[in-house]
Amino acid sequence: MMRLLSLLLLLASYPSLAVDKLVILSPHRKSIQQEFIPAFKEFYKKQYKTDVDVEWLDQGGTSDDVRFLRAKFAKNPKGVGVDIFWGGGSATFTELSDAGFLAHYKLPDSVKTEFPSSVAGIPLIDEESTWFGSAMSSFGIFYNKKLLKFDGLPEPKTWTDLTKPVFEGNITLTDPRRSGSANTMNTIIIQSKGWENGWDLLIRMAANARSFTHSSSDPIKSVVSGDAAVALAIDFYALAKVGDLGPENLGFVLPEGQTVLDPDPVAILKGAKNRKVAERFIDYTLSADAQKLLILPKGSEAGPKFATLGRMAVNPKAYEQTKGRWTYDFNPFEQNTFLNLDLKKAMLYQEVFNDLVGALLVDTHHELKKAWRQIIKKDQARNPEILAKLTAMPLTQKEFEALVDKWDDEVFRNKTINNWVSFAKDKYKQF
Repeated sequence: MMRLLSLLLLLASYPSLAVDKLVILSPHRKSIQQEFIPAFKEFYKKQYKTDVDVEWLDQGGTSDDVRFLRAKFAKNPKGVGVDIFWGGGSATFTELSDAGFLAHYKLPDSVKTEFPSSVAGIPLIDEESTWFGSAMSSFGIFYNKKLLKFDGLPEPKTWTDLTKPVFEGNITLTDPRRSGSANTMNTIIIQSKGWENGWDLLIRMAANARSFTHSSSDPIKSVVSGDAAVALAIDFYALAKVGDLGPENLGFVLPEGQTVLDPDPVAILKGAKNRKVAERFIDYTLSADAQKLLILPKGSEAGPKFATLGRMAVNPKAYEQTKGRWTYDFNPFEQNTFLNLDLKKAMLYQEVFNDLVGALLVDTHHELKKAWRQIIKKDQARNPEILAKLTAMPLTQKEFEALVDKWDDEVFRNKTINNWVSFAKDKYKQF
């Protein structure tokens, strides 16, 4: 008995035998998990002299993860058995914070000295210190250079370029009702161009699209495989492919002055069982060493081992210490040409906006494409009267904004959507 007791005491004296735990819910793609989690485990063992077991959860994407959290918190408001929510854009985290799902965390001074509160005027920490930008994202145009050259098409530089008839059938887009990033890109266009000009651009760009996909990663795959020449893309999806397959094959451009810089946050969830480990994960994720994984190419010193991540970092030291070795020659801390997206406004109108896009562009896409082909065939693609008919809207911006308070009424919502679909079909039949 004494021997057993002595053995137990001996085992307990070795902290390296202890195992801490962390549960992460994240829509991040697998490459982020493959790079960050092993690196965090290695850091954790070295820093805290113990192992950490990380459980990674994903319900299928940002929207599905948020629905999962809402359902879990509805059953147990004190906690849901998840410690960290990571990735999905600042609008998502603003929504989670407003719902009371995120925990307050005060960063230690050692982290605060390296982590700025904003970049290019865009906040990296919310006002309540419930979320912290762990990377930054922007949105632009991804294209297959060889396919464009083969088809004799120019490399696009602006959103407006994608409305030109030469790109008819060469673009692939994503249904914003299934993709938060697609919603953000549509919102960027509306907020930067205004209601009328923005919808003119969205409708004509959709007319050029060969299809709408369900996932924001599908258009990337289409461009890489050569099934489509052009897609709208989050920077890191596109840049990872440019880094892997070469800038001679693929291109990506941020339309100057026409896109936003959006933090991709990380946060501790309310009631986290492994609170201390969660805090350590936040600190690590914001450190210069971790941030280098985002901006360096695969196989480089201090860079990712398995895949180029192609992201923008939030720690300026990561850029300073790796200058000249980045995947993409772009430092957001040296830029001032980003739009300031009104996130509160975007969130308020998101559901109505996506339903309107769905009715006018996605669910009636066949009719829209047919109308656009007739316009091009008749050489009317530059006729302002014809274009005005094609891009006519069923409501004004003021009328659109007034719908928000009524959108929880399912009968009203479905009737309105059906009216929009009928409007779109009748409009496209004119051609």
